Amino acid sequence: MLHKVRDLIQQHALLAQEEPVWVAVSGGVDSMVLLQVLQQLGHPCSVAHVDHGLRGEESDADRVFVHTYCEAHRIPFLARRVNVLAQQEVTGASTQMAARELRYAWFTDLAAKGPHRVATAHHADDAVETFFMGLIQGMGLNGWGSIPVRNGPFIRPLLQVRRDEIVAYARSNGIAWREDPSNVDKRYLRSRLRHDWLPMLEEWRPGTRRNLARDVRLYAELLELTKVGLQSVVGAIQPDGNGTIRVPFDRIQGHAPTLVLYHLLRDKGVHPDLYDRIQRAIAAQRTGALFHGKVYRVLVDRTELVIEPMRGEPLSWMIDDPNAVPTDAPLRITPGFHESEHGRDHRTVVVDADALVFPLELRPWRAGDRMRPLGLNGSKLVSDLLIDAKVPRDRKDRTYVLVQNKEVIWLCGHRLAEGVKTGPDTERTMILEWNGE
Repeated sequence: MLHKVRDLIQQHALLAQEEPVWVAVSGGVDSMVLLQVLQQLGHPCSVAHVDHGLRGEESDADRVFVHTYCEAHRIPFLARRVNVLAQQEVTGASTQMAARELRYAWFTDLAAKGPHRVATAHHADDAVETFFMGLIQGMGLNGWGSIPVRNGPFIRPLLQVRRDEIVAYARSNGIAWREDPSNVDKRYLRSRLRHDWLPMLEEWRPGTRRNLARDVRLYAELLELTKVGLQSVVGAIQPDGNGTIRVPFDRIQGHAPTLVLYHLLRDKGVHPDLYDRIQRAIAAQRTGALFHGKVYRVLVDRTELVIEPMRGEPLSWMIDDPNAVPTDAPLRITPGFHESEHGRDHRTVVVDADALVFPLELRPWRAGDRMRPLGLNGSKLVSDLLIDAKVPRDRKDRTYVLVQNKEVIWLCGHRLAEGVKTGPDTERTMILEWNGE
């Protein structure tokens, strides 16, 4: 087993020769063996032990056991007690996940101060169990990849060693350890996999565990290649200032569409069950199709997929006079000089001050809104004006109008109405500046 661990360390450059390392030690057989193996390979070790406070006196006994071992072998020892229940209340995570979050947060802090590597005792069977848990729980590619041999400051030197090898090594070398009853608690999916399902597969086809451990390593490497490929396809696509991501259809359809969607949406709260529906909507050119996740929504636009954060109801403002524009409104009204032109650009327009009738209302446009655009005979639907301007569908929801006496006088940032334009008889002007999207 020493050869396996040394080879893995060298193959993946986990540690330099005689490099010091933190070892996460719970007192179980895996971590106790890891500690001794790393010492035998010449690495000065410091032990970090987390007391999760979930098993009362048993948790205390684990800490005392590890501390006593470290004192006897002159190994630096640090322990921390964490409040898992409080973490659950804050994050809503499961007991095991909350414990992991707290544990890894502390380990990360320790690594920042040095030594800069933290070795954990994950082994080949852990990797297989994690792989199956990912499949069962629908974790996608992250589940496939199982446990990485290295990520950030964390290293897993035992990842190519099976649990039965670890136990055999402990027994042959007289290494004592503590048993954690939760490891055999069938309420946890990992325990059921470890003690029921995987042994059943091994009994049905001897060698299954060994084969699975090998294949999981292959899947992990395949995942890394997949991530590189996906990055080349969509890596240059970045969110705009509002957090909106726009993905041209050819970036999705021209490659592996489900993988591309997974890469784009995996952390956006969009359920994987929607991926097929999104693909079908793109293929059928269903412009306007909308799919809602927990945090983001996905819109099929004319030539691109729009992924944008969910927003609350848009605001509206009443403006009683030019000097009383609400400070949070994306509009400024200032006195202007007499000008014959109609405006400076679409976002800043000059209007006839005497044509304005207060109060004005600044609100999102609505279906059925009409206006008389500058330079056009008659009125036109605001929705048609937005189509003419080729405003993307996701931005239409954030388009505002300025209204007086129930009449739209400005499609903000786009078109001014005839009724408020300046002309030869204009005596006073107002400058309207749109600061919204």
